[in-house]
Amino acid sequence: MATNTPKLNIRLLNKLDLLVWHELRCKLWPDPPPDREEVGRLWLNPRYIVWLAENDDGRIIAFLEVQQCNRADGCESDRILYIEGWYVEPDYQRQGIGTALMSTAEQWAREHGLLELASDALLENNISHEAHKKLGFKEVDRQISYMKKL
Repeated sequence: MATNTPKLNIRLLNKLDLLVWHELRCKLWPDPPPDREEVGRLWLNPRYIVWLAENDDGRIIAFLEVQQCNRADGCESDRILYIEGWYVEPDYQRQGIGTALMSTAEQWAREHGLLELASDALLENNISHEAHKKLGFKEVDRQISYMKKL
């Protein structure tokens, strides 16, 4: 992590942010892109929380979306905050923004009595693997899924 972390404002998502959040989600998951209506459904889900990072110009440059759940691979408790999506715009990566978002989620989880954070990443996403390890996550499973059309 670089020491020149830009000035940030980390805040919760609000209804006016749904379009920008959807655009960032499409950058994280381009194929296929997320359904635009899904962001509205997630925003209404009380177990789903999204933090946004704004730069000093007020532009949203990153997000972290989480969900409270009671089961995740490798977890021992049923009080888990699951990292569903974590994205920082490429020009802002490796500047501590992802770490700041994750620290916000960790603090929130502790304040709400949750005991573990869980996450996943695609096998080929080495940048995500590195980021998780730097933040103290440990790898607990690897999985490849198969399908066959009938």
